[in-house]
Amino acid sequence: MKNKSRAIVLIAHGSRVEAANEEIRLLASQLQDKIETPVVAAFLELASPDIPEGIDLALQKSPREILVLPYFLTQGRHVQEDIPKILADKARAYPETTIRLLPYFGKDLAVLEVLAGIAEKNG
Repeated sequence: MKNKSRAIVLIAHGSRVEAANEEIRLLASQLQDKIETPVVAAFLELASPDIPEGIDLALQKSPREILVLPYFLTQGRHVQEDIPKILADKARAYPETTIRLLPYFGKDLAVLEVLAGIAEKNG
């Protein structure tokens, strides 16, 4: 998927446990290596960078489009309201760059396959 005109911002909730935040940063780095597209980890709260800072970091890569990937299992208030509002504010500030919200992680049926695999392997 190598695409230099895009960047991805992987959003997680954020945690007071820094090791949990580091897991997300590592995941972003591994995703970047896998798809050969810049990936920035950002957090809704409790960790840095926050989402607006993550968008700013992605913009430093000069993409025409930023894909925002919420690493959330369900469509709670953060996915339905908080993240879209933050992204709308950033989109107004940077109208020359498309900022597109992708479906949240838990919505993808591939999650079911991963869970089934874990259950079968360990059950």
